[in-house]
Amino acid sequence: MSLSAKALERLLDKSEFDLVGRTRRGKLSGESDDGLRDLGRTLREKRDRARDIARQQRREFRGKAPPQGSRPASDNQGTKAKADALTVALKRVGAEQTRRAEKLRAPSQRSLARKALALKQRERALERPKSRTAGKGMRPVENPKAAKSGALKDAGARPAMMRAKIARQ
Repeated sequence: MSLSAKALERLLDKSEFDLVGRTRRGKLSGESDDGLRDLGRTLREKRDRARDIARQQRREFRGKAPPQGSRPASDNQGTKAKADALTVALKRVGAEQTRRAEKLRAPSQRSLARKALALKQRERALERPKSRTAGKGMRPVENPKAAKSGALKDAGARPAMMRAKIARQ
């Protein structure tokens, strides 16, 4: 779930808020590749630290671990929300890195157009005749097994003639 800037400012300290702010819409595209990689690394470190503290606090208030501070933690909701906010920002950075990698791998419009033209020219070359004279073209091929037209030996010819004769009467 996306948090408002006010809620994020309340959860995160100044440096973390600035890091998360750099991952907002429109600002990631202005980052260089090296800057994006450094931003991801820093966010990952901060997220891991917040996640570890949230785990420790959860263990403290369940009574599984001794308290780290002067008093035991009563809950870990704030630290968990902080880790979640940093995770969302880290996912945005990862998505931007993936988008840039896909863009580099995708063929350009120019190469796609050249490929289409080559295919079209190859098809046209296959359509052209080899010489300027006409070939024999299509000729009917007689079936030697077929009976001559009107022959009575043809199967079904006699009953058909009988039906026709009866129909005429």
